[in-house]
Amino acid sequence: MRFLQARGHRVLARRFRVRHGELDVVSVSGEHLYFVEVKTRRAASDRFGGAIGALRGDKLRRMTRAAEIFVARRDLFDLHPHFALLAVEPRTTGHKVSFLPDAFDAC
Repeated sequence: MRFLQARGHRVLARRFRVRHGELDVVSVSGEHLYFVEVKTRRAASDRFGGAIGALRGDKLRRMTRAAEIFVARRDLFDLHPHFALLAVEPRTTGHKVSFLPDAFDAC
């Protein structure tokens, strides 16, 4: 999570799990609360649609429900929520990391 911390985010939780779903990372930056899905893919255009292609229907609903529970438990209603994607592509010279702060809207 050094990538997020280097950009001013404070990580509040990692692998937050409830019966309804899971959030990989929850961070805050200023007045913004980020629910971050972390996906590792060999290439952005792999045959499954890359990292963004992994975020579909049921997965998005489970993330949305888990985010609602997280906000309620921590009383974070005053922050602006964002559903983000952190895409990691392994390369021979390290990793390419892409951050999409508004990858999708809540379901």
